[in-house]
Amino acid sequence: MIKINDFNTQHISCEYADSVIKMERHFKMGNRYLSYILNERNFRDDIVLCTPSKLIKVIESFNLRFPDIDYDAEDWRYFRNYMIRQYERVRKGILHLVLNSLNLSVCPYCNRQYIFGTDNNRKVGAQFDHFYSKSKYPYLALSFYNLIPCCPTCNKAKGEECIEINPYIEGFENNGKLMVDSPLNCILRNADWEVKFKADDRCKTNIQAFALDELYKKHKDYAHEIVLKSVAYQKGYYNDLKISFRNIGITDETIERILWGNYLDNSQLSRRPLSKMTLDIINQFLNLDDCDDI
Repeated sequence: MIKINDFNTQHISCEYADSVIKMERHFKMGNRYLSYILNERNFRDDIVLCTPSKLIKVIESFNLRFPDIDYDAEDWRYFRNYMIRQYERVRKGILHLVLNSLNLSVCPYCNRQYIFGTDNNRKVGAQFDHFYSKSKYPYLALSFYNLIPCCPTCNKAKGEECIEINPYIEGFENNGKLMVDSPLNCILRNADWEVKFKADDRCKTNIQAFALDELYKKHKDYAHEIVLKSVAYQKGYYNDLKISFRNIGITDETIERILWGNYLDNSQLSRRPLSKMTLDIINQFLNLDDCDDI
């Protein structure tokens, strides 16, 4: 739903890859799948550090190399289980460091829940979803850009389902907006209105996988507050408030966060829950996209 800020991601991914490569590995020799990813391919650069847009190319190459996989055969089951065990080692020993380095506060899939943890308690905070399932695509189990930090609710909801939007590449942006379907009813506090998505087909795969339509309907009270603020903050009054805050040395960015209760810059939507909905509803009511100043 929101893009993971790519500031410093390349450096973080390289540190992660170095840690993965240094892990001690014990495996049965002669497994053709392990031989392929560890010997025929550059495991670090082609697999672990594969860019998010090229993950599908790795899948296609693997399928071309092994067009006749018997998923019940011992060699495939050994390979799958080995890669999953390696991932469990990474999850327990490395991924909490990745999360802290990414400086990601909110689940990128739903933008509803905080996911930061603590250094002392690794059970608190984010889980990591495999964008491409580690059971179906075990050769991507350790790929950095296949590991999406997310809240437990989203991780459980998605399971092994395929979705279109990888947060390392993009968020919904203007292709999937949250809107109040009946603004007048909302303003008048009538019951007949909902928070709904206006989304393209690609965004809809994510919306369905995480049940975002149903979940965001539960945030009507929050949406109603944003609508009322949008109505109350008539242009002149809003500018007067901004001037008052400026007079005590507060930046415009901080002023907007104070007045709306959230971050409104696309690059900072990952810092607080419901920021995407806040921005979308403000744009719906005040046409912020077309105004330099409100």
